Amino acid sequence: MPIERTVEVKGGAAWHRADFVYPCAAEPARGARIIVEIGPGRGDFLFHLAESNPDASVVGIEIKGKRVDKIIRRIERRGLENVTVIQDDARAALPRLFAASTVDEIHIQFPDPWPKRRHAKHRPINEGLLAECARVLKPGGTLSFITDHRPYAEFSSGMLARTEGIANCYAEPFVTDLADAFPTFFSEKWKAEGRSIYYQRYRKAVTGDLLIEDLC
Repeated sequence: MPIERTVEVKGGAAWHRADFVYPCAAEPARGARIIVEIGPGRGDFLFHLAESNPDASVVGIEIKGKRVDKIIRRIERRGLENVTVIQDDARAALPRLFAASTVDEIHIQFPDPWPKRRHAKHRPINEGLLAECARVLKPGGTLSFITDHRPYAEFSSGMLARTEGIANCYAEPFVTDLADAFPTFFSEKWKAEGRSIYYQRYRKAVTGDLLIEDLC
């Protein structure tokens, strides 16, 4: 379905455009679990999510057009019918497209760390995005973040710890060994180069007597 986007410009005016959504009439199946990957890149993990969760609606939000084109070709070759791809900035897409407490899982894997201080504003992990992730997650839903860049892991762990409504599933800010981690193209490439991988997982708080530790 076409999605309206409003962008503020100088002087207070605004313009609209239809975001690219594949398939164009995509809507989550009623009652289906919703799993979102932000920045799916090649699509390896996105396809893993779709194939291992055939009854879920899996959504990839990717800002780069060439990557979107490649992901769509791979979806069609695999015959996957439960994947939606949205070409947009996740910082804009989440608040516009997802209602509160509707998403079961959010995954962010190996985003560009933008290591120079002057480029930090380009990092996708920021307070606004994390607040939106917390808003759209269902109680008990999870947010997972993976990077091979330790300064970025430290940077993001601080922001995650300050995000209201979610709690760390691990005793430490991040872990470097995860038995159930899916071996994506980039994770295997970085490991082969001797790099450590830093895993973080947070879960949205639930009401009642159930503790966050019981869910992780």
